Amino acid sequence: MSMQTIGDLARSVMLRRQNTELKTQMTRLTQEVTTGRAADPVRHLSGQLSGLADIEQSLTLNRSYKTAATEAGAIASAMQAALGRVEAETGRLAESLALATTTGGGVALPVMAGQARDVLDTIVSSLSARASGRALFSGSAVTTPALAPSHDILTAVKAALGGASDAASVETAVAGFFAPGGDFETVVYQGGTDPMGAIPLGAGEAVTLDIRADSPALRQSLQNTVLAVLAGDQGLSLGDGDRQALLAGAGEGLWQAQGQMTVLRADLGHAEYRIEQSSSRIASEISGLEQARNSLTAVDRFTSATELEAVQLQLESLYTITARSSRLSLVNFLS
Repeated sequence: MSMQTIGDLARSVMLRRQNTELKTQMTRLTQEVTTGRAADPVRHLSGQLSGLADIEQSLTLNRSYKTAATEAGAIASAMQAALGRVEAETGRLAESLALATTTGGGVALPVMAGQARDVLDTIVSSLSARASGRALFSGSAVTTPALAPSHDILTAVKAALGGASDAASVETAVAGFFAPGGDFETVVYQGGTDPMGAIPLGAGEAVTLDIRADSPALRQSLQNTVLAVLAGDQGLSLGDGDRQALLAGAGEGLWQAQGQMTVLRADLGHAEYRIEQSSSRIASEISGLEQARNSLTAVDRFTSATELEAVQLQLESLYTITARSSRLSLVNFLS
């Protein structure tokens, strides 16, 4: 009877190949026992990957929508906070101006003008704020601050006054400065004339956060705050009566701006609500897609654990065989 044998080199190659295959199987089965999902979806689904590919594509798209919704929510929240500061500060200034103009007195004038200057600084800093790498109130010019510094604003307004020497002429000049087509649009407002681009939220929805610093409500707040600052400017040739009249007019204008600010913030609040609703929808869709993917790639952990134990036993046996083979010698063979 003839016997076929293999040489030492062939045996070594065979044992190494078996060792590699068993280790690969053990790695795959360990991952499946740990995650409950097939380590090799192609093998698990017998090459039928179209359904899984569609799910993965939808997941990628929805995750991008989730990122966009998160960014939109952060921008809207920052805008709401900035508008809240503007509304609160101008509201307090309007109250102070109303009180000052009813009581009168020379002491109130410089105090009110100083408070107005502080409010102007707050308005400018709030409307020039940034969030998520974007200027909030600059429209399409997302890299540019919305407004020039408050000092530059006052300098430009005073240059536009010309020879104004009474309250009426000062109010007319300031109104012309802030009116559509006035110097405000070229000297003060530095943003774009188009709104910030729409942010897609999936399912055909998108949100546009289009509040700009040149909106009528914010212009009116700036205009009347500047009037209150000018009332205390000693460089202007104005009598005390004219200065008191400027304070009174500024206070009335700020009260009117409060109503417009409320509408502005309400519109923004509606956009925030839409973003929140979209975020919930996107999260639900992602959860459903992940469940669908898991159902396609799920494996029986008990079966995988049983196979893993069998592979471990095979690997141990292979190590034993390899160890014994490595100790063979001619002397041991002949003895």
